[in-house]
Amino acid sequence: MKLRSVLFFLLFIHFFSAQKTEMKRFNLQEYNKLIKKSCPLDCEVKTHYNKNMIQFKRNDSIITMSYNENDISYIMKAKGNYYVNYEFHPNLNIKSKTENISGISQTLQTPISIGIFFDQNGNIINRIDYENAPYDENTPGPRKTYQDIILAIKKDFNFDVFQDKSFFGIQSFYDEKIGKVNYRVVVFIEEKNDILKLLNYEYDGDTGKFIKQEKREIQLPEGGLIHY
Repeated sequence: MKLRSVLFFLLFIHFFSAQKTEMKRFNLQEYNKLIKKSCPLDCEVKTHYNKNMIQFKRNDSIITMSYNENDISYIMKAKGNYYVNYEFHPNLNIKSKTENISGISQTLQTPISIGIFFDQNGNIINRIDYENAPYDENTPGPRKTYQDIILAIKKDFNFDVFQDKSFFGIQSFYDEKIGKVNYRVVVFIEEKNDILKLLNYEYDGDTGKFIKQEKREIQLPEGGLIHY
């Protein structure tokens, strides 16, 4: 196993117990129990687009369950900025399992690891390696992965992408000036008078080395944007 993979694995285990794909079906019995408000004190029942959604704490994670009869149901496990998402077919068998990192910005949800997709009988029909996917159909992906960049910024600046509450998002982008794909870790500073202030850490997509950091300001529409 490559050194970077070992280091990321250790960092990940230290942060969050590894998620497995043993969740093969939506637990309707548990959902029905919780929807009757017989859940713990830190559980609350929410209604979202007229579909019942329950959110509650379990250990140090936040669990969201949504059951939709004759449609897609889901369960999301979140700890800090790390999320595991499960979707279920109408017959309640698992449809997909994906992982992502998402901070303050809900528009910068970044898929990581390997997404697994199932047919209605629970058989795996597809896997997508989000860490090694091309940037687009005409541009290959960078040599380094999101895992590498997460390790690098932890080492360089002691910034924990998984847990830091000021984490705004992480993204790869094509730098037209040099004709290559690099990475950007974005940190939230503040929003004041409809000005969104951010701090960008830029990393080389091929070497994983820090390039520069710079502050950025964005003029928001009057009244601001809730989800950026």
